[in-house]
Amino acid sequence: MIPSFDVSAEPWLPVVGFDHALEQVSLREVLSRAHRIRRIAGETPPMTAALYRLVLALFHRVYGPERRQDWGALWTLETFDTAPLTAYFDANAKQLDLFDSERPFLQCPELPAERKASVAKLIPHRSVGNNVTLFDHTTAEDRVELTPAEAARWLVTAQAFDPGGMKTPYLKEKNSVRAPCSGLGVVLVEGATLKETLLLNAVRYAPDAEKPPLTTAEDAPAWEREPPSPHPGSRNALGWTDLLTWPARRIRLLPEIADGVPVVAEAVLTPGERLIDELPDVELMAAYRTPVGANGKPKPGAPMLPLRLHPVRGIWRHSVELLLEDSWAEERTRQRPRALKQIAELVEHEHIPPDTLYTLRVFGQQLDAKSSVVEGYLEEEVLAPVALVRATDEALAGLIGSAIQLADEAGAALRSLQGEYHKSLRARPDVTLDLAYWPALPQPFAIFLREVNDARLKGLPEARAAATWKREVTLIAERAAEDWAAGVAAGDRNLSMLGKEHAAFRLRLARIARTFDAHTAKYLTKGPNR
Repeated sequence: MIPSFDVSAEPWLPVVGFDHALEQVSLREVLSRAHRIRRIAGETPPMTAALYRLVLALFHRVYGPERRQDWGALWTLETFDTAPLTAYFDANAKQLDLFDSERPFLQCPELPAERKASVAKLIPHRSVGNNVTLFDHTTAEDRVELTPAEAARWLVTAQAFDPGGMKTPYLKEKNSVRAPCSGLGVVLVEGATLKETLLLNAVRYAPDAEKPPLTTAEDAPAWEREPPSPHPGSRNALGWTDLLTWPARRIRLLPEIADGVPVVAEAVLTPGERLIDELPDVELMAAYRTPVGANGKPKPGAPMLPLRLHPVRGIWRHSVELLLEDSWAEERTRQRPRALKQIAELVEHEHIPPDTLYTLRVFGQQLDAKSSVVEGYLEEEVLAPVALVRATDEALAGLIGSAIQLADEAGAALRSLQGEYHKSLRARPDVTLDLAYWPALPQPFAIFLREVNDARLKGLPEARAAATWKREVTLIAERAAEDWAAGVAAGDRNLSMLGKEHAAFRLRLARIARTFDAHTAKYLTKGPNR
């Protein structure tokens, strides 16, 4: 007999407390103790994001909040009321057992065990079958065993982030599209506690009133509905919690007893549900923008695409899309995460102080060219000053956009320096300069945002913040160029060509800095009463 594993009662969600200790808690505890938990922390960034989305779906079903006043009441409470939480778990007890024979949690019990494979299929960084990874040396003959808690976490992660490609078919259909979060950066507004974080990301939720937009009265998380058919399908999302727990794959865990304890070593994984909706219409925990053409303007008629993380260049380069309201184009060319729009409204109603600083934490993964293999996990953060989130003037977007453009153009100058030098030697450039330049910029940019925020709160010009940013970018670029040039010179190559290209780089960097000054002058606050 396989013992039950009730995800509402058994510890399986990894969280970090204020003592920085990592522990596992149940679904019940993650909400009842949310005020004493710092954050959720999965084994990988996609897992962390997937678990946050699961807990957020549960939060919505238990607490709403239907109205702004309900949100405010929850915000002022020290702890979440456990009475509605207990009532919810009592009403949904059977759907929350990971190993229930009829309604296993987030699974399809009708999948035949004959289609089974190693449970490593759920873990992208494990080498199994066609998924050959660089650092894992697991072979198809190696047995991978997961505890029930580990299996539950990878189950949730697979439904949200599993890449596309060929899967074991239930009957004939092998091809599967990417899970909804697989190709985007999932954005989370992080507060001081898990309770704050959940509320900051909890939009108004009232299915009967179609809140949030496109949410229907039939909306419910996957565990509240009947188990899906083993046949793959396609449909629109029924609402926000449906999307948060989207059944992108048909999965069946096959538990067994090994050395007296339950483990999961095998599972069935087949194509699941294809999402018909366009992501900008329904996915609220992401930012989007319209691709720009050679003229730097949005391409007419092009659809908005989700922002993704880059393994070298930081997500801060998309701070305009992440933080600022697109008031001029009415969200036709860029769209920020819905939680930020709500935060701006909550400040207006005095639930949140206007000088508050939050952090945007962005989770994602890097896929191969075919979007079928995960090549890396990514997680970054961006400072989110509430005063900037509230701003509606295009001058702020122009100022921050100019700051990002300065960094982009300085980076292009570095690549040109390296490219022209290697071109003269008929050699291929590498990524040395990118690695020396881009990772050094997130901290200075956070300082820039903080200084712009302070200036705006005081009604003062942002000139000091702009000047500091320009100085930091040029210094980092110059240092990267000098270190690279010193390394090249040590190799005793064409020193005259190196000197020529280095001088050209300095001249180009100076022109870029002057252009930045001219651009930002148009966007700086003119006086205290602007």
